[in-house]
Amino acid sequence: MKTVKRILAAVLALTMAVSCLGLTAFAADGDITFGDVGADGNSIVVLYTNDVHGGISDNQALSGSSKSLGYAGLAAVKAQAEKTAAGVTLVDIGDAIQGSVVTTESEGMDVVNLMKEVGYDLLVPGNHEFDYGMDAFLDIVKNSGLTYLCANFYEITDPDGTPALGGLVIGKGYEIKEYTVGGNKVKIGFVGIDTPESISKGTPSNFQTPDGNYKYTFDGLEHSPAAFYKTVQDSVDAARGAGAEYIVVMGHTGDQGVMPGWSSYEIIANTTGIDVFLDGHAHSVIEGTNVQNKSGQNVLLTSTGTKLENIGCLKLTVDGSGKVSAAKSYLINTLSDEEKASTAYTDMAAKVKSVEQQYEYLVEVIGRTDNGLYINDPVTGTRRIRNTDTNMANFISDAYMWYSGSAQGAKDGFVPADVAFTYGGGVRADIDPGDITYSNVLTVLPWKSDMAEIVATGQQILDFLEMGARLEPAECGGFVHGSGLSYVINMNKQSKVVTDGQGLFQSVNGTYENGDYRVQDVMIGGEPIDLDKEYTIVINNYYYLRDGDGMTMFKGCKLITGKENTIIDIDLVTAYLKEALGGVVPEKYSNPYGQGRILLISSADIAQTDPEAVRQAELTAKDSSMTAANTAFFTYKLKEGLFNYNSKYLYQIALSELPASLSGSTDGTFYVSLGDGEAVAATVNGGYLLFEAADTEGIAAVSFVKQADASDAPQTGDRTLVPAFAVCILLSAASLAVLKKKKA
Repeated sequence: MKTVKRILAAVLALTMAVSCLGLTAFAADGDITFGDVGADGNSIVVLYTNDVHGGISDNQALSGSSKSLGYAGLAAVKAQAEKTAAGVTLVDIGDAIQGSVVTTESEGMDVVNLMKEVGYDLLVPGNHEFDYGMDAFLDIVKNSGLTYLCANFYEITDPDGTPALGGLVIGKGYEIKEYTVGGNKVKIGFVGIDTPESISKGTPSNFQTPDGNYKYTFDGLEHSPAAFYKTVQDSVDAARGAGAEYIVVMGHTGDQGVMPGWSSYEIIANTTGIDVFLDGHAHSVIEGTNVQNKSGQNVLLTSTGTKLENIGCLKLTVDGSGKVSAAKSYLINTLSDEEKASTAYTDMAAKVKSVEQQYEYLVEVIGRTDNGLYINDPVTGTRRIRNTDTNMANFISDAYMWYSGSAQGAKDGFVPADVAFTYGGGVRADIDPGDITYSNVLTVLPWKSDMAEIVATGQQILDFLEMGARLEPAECGGFVHGSGLSYVINMNKQSKVVTDGQGLFQSVNGTYENGDYRVQDVMIGGEPIDLDKEYTIVINNYYYLRDGDGMTMFKGCKLITGKENTIIDIDLVTAYLKEALGGVVPEKYSNPYGQGRILLISSADIAQTDPEAVRQAELTAKDSSMTAANTAFFTYKLKEGLFNYNSKYLYQIALSELPASLSGSTDGTFYVSLGDGEAVAATVNGGYLLFEAADTEGIAAVSFVKQADASDAPQTGDRTLVPAFAVCILLSAASLAVLKKKKA
């Protein structure tokens, strides 16, 4: 097996990371209000939300996002739409009731009540609607007054010992809404579907009988994509047969980072009759893109992202004959002054505030950080924690590791662990520089997951890492981060993970010794992993006991300590911050791209790199003279031979290295002029200026402009679509990067 050695000279301030394909971003530049939609009396407006995850307002400490338009903003947009359009329908595409302080503390009911107040017409369950148990969700369906649809959520019956497909659990898979436009009746069919990943990415036992047999299914008895597509097709056909002239699918399925066969793209490609697909689950930001269906016809696909940071608006234009003649989707990210002053806004804001006041006691300062702790890329906003290293994951897994060896941990029965794990899907928010409150930590870890310490073999740990890496470079909720551990993922290798029809881990088709695993060079405690050795590991019960994210490999492992609902993750993290760190996050967590515990490589790293070559980047000139207001220039030159995938590089420059005219203050906005008529925004984090740029023929020269007024900024190109295999080289100004590769 080839082993990749990472050699970093101690005197150099360089970290290498790879920014791989994260959540998709096809977003329009600039502010979009409902006024930009241009709805009128010939329009039907469908407002849509997905993956709100308790983002009820822009109170980040309680909702998880300072960018959320909140339910008050949604109510205002809805009221404005009702004034202008011929008909308005408000729908949610799932994962609304879990993922923030408010949802955790109320088990989703505060959000359910607010959704009723806003006036949702139709909803689809997402995988996280089942987090509080099947009975709790079905009680919401029955008693909340909200209308849920799900065409592929079936009960499995067993009348004579042979499983058979029963009825729909929710009762109906579609609903037809009738609108009057220009004197014509227009019937739109809404079809709801939820991802079959709801089982493996939820708690599998919620979908099973007490004896472990599955009671529910989202992809038929065959548990196959073909059965899934047929169910969707049957529902679309049924809606059209019942009179629907136009079909909008509300699909909590995801466009990427999901099991093969279950993505929105694949559903569209294997069906006909769908006109618009409103997507959720992947948190992708897709204003609108056309995808061809089975017959080669275009289907409009759109998704809002998460946390109500965008409100989706589908405008259907109806012609004089009563037919939908055009469809266009918008992502509203700004409220007008009129909307903010509206009764709809102020009334809903008061109701949201009333809910939040119940939890203000949780906004207790427990520490501070001078550097942000991130799950998302601080430059691009792209989520990273589900496919690569981050400082937030390092911080959390270190907290678990520390606790196992702490005095309090010993009282709870822990022993010093060899490894501590966290996972991408369980960590839900950034923490910005400044004070850290208890509610911040609860927003980052909203599940209050109970923790355990167990004994597992090296082989089980290896399978755990391999299962988490199987989708790389796409996102995976089960992507594994660890303390006391480092590993390499070779993306040139195809995953050989074998799962069952529900996405639960079965095996890997091959051996580590023969190079069949994508995961390589696994080190525990600085030593190569021993597949036969037993290690003590800290992990949550979602993986140990409940097959979370399909992780079945730890079943039957010896339990050292940990009982359900006794030791929870947030308590370990807050104890680490307050007791071990004295309330201050240290400099070792300053790099948002992590400490290099996970390295991603491809064949290009091996094939295109001279094993002994030195890759250099140096500051060649710096001119602090002022040539314009708030402007100073200096140049980076990249020597030929730096890694180049014809993509982008990410540069990190210490503010202390900037000319005095730029480094004196961090107010205003930094822009990077690339010298080709294009400029990109830069961000300040932890004493560094971060920006993206593409290498051009081995040489890249950039100048830096600081402007207090962003409206005077140079024009920026569309840099929201994050490329796969973008190699990020993080440089401090005087750094020399040395990377060598050797054969083991």
